[in-house]
Amino acid sequence: MIKQAGKKKAVRLHLTNIAGLGAVQLLQSLLPNFERQPDYQLEAVYLPSQGELSNYEAVCPDTHLIYYKRYLPNAMSRLLECTLFGSKFDGATPLLVLGDIPLRSKAKQTVFVQTPLLTQRSSTGRTLGAIKYWIARGLFRLNSAYVSAFIVQTEAMKAALIDTYPEIKGRVHVIAQPAPRWLLESQLKRTQRNGRADSGLRLFYPAAVYPHKNHRLLAAIQADQAKEWPVAELLLTIPENLNPNPAIAWLHCVDRLAPDKVITAYQAADALLFLSLSESFGFPLVEAMWIGLPIICPDRPYARTLCGDQAIYFDPNDVATLNEAVNDLSRRLDSGWWPEWSENLKAIPRNWEEVAAAMLSLATDTGEA
Repeated sequence: MIKQAGKKKAVRLHLTNIAGLGAVQLLQSLLPNFERQPDYQLEAVYLPSQGELSNYEAVCPDTHLIYYKRYLPNAMSRLLECTLFGSKFDGATPLLVLGDIPLRSKAKQTVFVQTPLLTQRSSTGRTLGAIKYWIARGLFRLNSAYVSAFIVQTEAMKAALIDTYPEIKGRVHVIAQPAPRWLLESQLKRTQRNGRADSGLRLFYPAAVYPHKNHRLLAAIQADQAKEWPVAELLLTIPENLNPNPAIAWLHCVDRLAPDKVITAYQAADALLFLSLSESFGFPLVEAMWIGLPIICPDRPYARTLCGDQAIYFDPNDVATLNEAVNDLSRRLDSGWWPEWSENLKAIPRNWEEVAAAMLSLATDTGEA
């Protein structure tokens, strides 16, 4: 039987492994809405003792925050938490895990899976990462029997996860996410390009430095051919010392941007350029669609599922096709074209309250009629 807090359904949130930029931003939008749900009570929220989420302040006085301190290197600590120490999270109250890997716990458990690197067709682009996720996939498979339901962001991710772990078929649910709260509140809408058509494109790629974010593709641009690209600026949110191609004058690295600076970048951009080999927590594609911006992105299932026929696609392993896509965008904008995202946005929740309600409903579902 599920414990009750008054007339509310009790639930626990497990967030101890949330550290990536996109994941943190998503949780900053989602956590307050978990707390505000009128039909649910957060009996416990397990947070990391370091990083941005360790500074989270509860919006409801009866939300119990518990900080999980790691004494060993993160990978080893995480392995033990998911296996030998998983029983620490046993209990009658359902557990919603937002951290990819199931826990070896007897609690009713729902897991939000965001990284496609747990699927067999994905690649990190490096040997060390491949070993890390080979271990993670094994752990995921072993612990999947402890999970009542899995949550993913897209139908493409659902298909890839079931293809890799057929035994979880019937337990995978798609709950899409909207743009982050700070962007929704900005009410930013774009309906045309900025500046003169002959001044070159201003492109924006908001992504941290991870191998699957594919910044290295930009290193393949030949310096003597850079002036032939119809680009005035490509803004990257990575440190200058990690610039993938310093010889390209229009490639600008500005490091991580605060939300207000991201909004400014979206206001100035003619399009979102997305290079990522796979989907992950936080979705610039959704942000750009909500704003109304054109999108250039990889020809991958996750992008096709979201963007349909309104985006311009390229092969993420071939810089020549990226050049073709950028030139295609330039020609379209010169002719007065602008994308229409209204149909695509119908599949995206309107706000974070809807997402929080859907996740908590699934996590506390008893299966009774």
